[in-house]
Amino acid sequence: MSAATDDARVSAVVSRVHLDDHRHGQFPSWHAAVTRLIAGQPGFLSVEILPAHAESAEWQVVQRFASHEALASWLAHAERRALFADFTATDARDAGEPFEEAAPDYHAFGTVTEVITTEVEPGREGEFLAWAEAAQTAQARFPGYMGTFVQAPIFGDPPFWTALVRFQSPAQLDAWLISAERKALTDGADPTVSHWSTRRLAPGFGSWFAPDGTGTVPPAWKQTALVLLVLFPVVILEMIFLSPHLTGLPTTLAVFIGNAISVSLVSWPLVGIARSALKWWLTPSAAHRRQAEIGGALLLIALYAAEIGLLSLLF
Repeated sequence: MSAATDDARVSAVVSRVHLDDHRHGQFPSWHAAVTRLIAGQPGFLSVEILPAHAESAEWQVVQRFASHEALASWLAHAERRALFADFTATDARDAGEPFEEAAPDYHAFGTVTEVITTEVEPGREGEFLAWAEAAQTAQARFPGYMGTFVQAPIFGDPPFWTALVRFQSPAQLDAWLISAERKALTDGADPTVSHWSTRRLAPGFGSWFAPDGTGTVPPAWKQTALVLLVLFPVVILEMIFLSPHLTGLPTTLAVFIGNAISVSLVSWPLVGIARSALKWWLTPSAAHRRQAEIGGALLLIALYAAEIGLLSLLF
């Protein structure tokens, strides 16, 4: 039995997909077929397909359903099992069984995301999903593709389908959005079936971590870690040296002044200095990714510990 079915409380699972060299060409059509099949199942909430990291051969397929019964029915679906049989990594604990486990909440990658909201005419979902399958097959072939998130309409709301399309850089996403392949798909779509709107999500802390020369944006968790590194000492120093001078002011005004100073110092120059010093960790090259990730994580831990130790001496 797979890990996903060991716990009756689970209503979402993640399946690991490993792409051998000969499977890369098959992945776009497989990806689209899985999305179309799951979207038509009772209780379907969302499916998210994303790589372990940029240029990774391992991808995760996160499948969410409204109930445990609906998930169990999906896991037992014969067509699903056939689709996953050749792509899903096997669990060493249960030879021959696809490796599936309770799905965590995945944090944002250092990617650029286009949000596509589509209103589908009731009763014509099948036509829409067939068109979406062709679109997903095409976009998955483009350089920089970093997966999608597809969510069915929420009960009680208008029939809006939501898709998040991720690429590694703005330039790569734009290449897909203005491509001849996508134009042909949108021009050929039946306007009586659906209509949609799109918007671009700003990554992480926005302009603090703008794309570098290659269009790469640091992952959101790295952005957060770096902001914490420079913000923490500013806040502590304000508590020690600034707060005594603000004691006569109303609390809201004193907090506002402190926050204004903190944000100003973090925005300029602290984030810029830290970003330049840790560029090798924020956006490492593919050739040295593992060393950079480990070295950067250890350095951040050491810097946090040093800040805590040194600043504690001031109290």
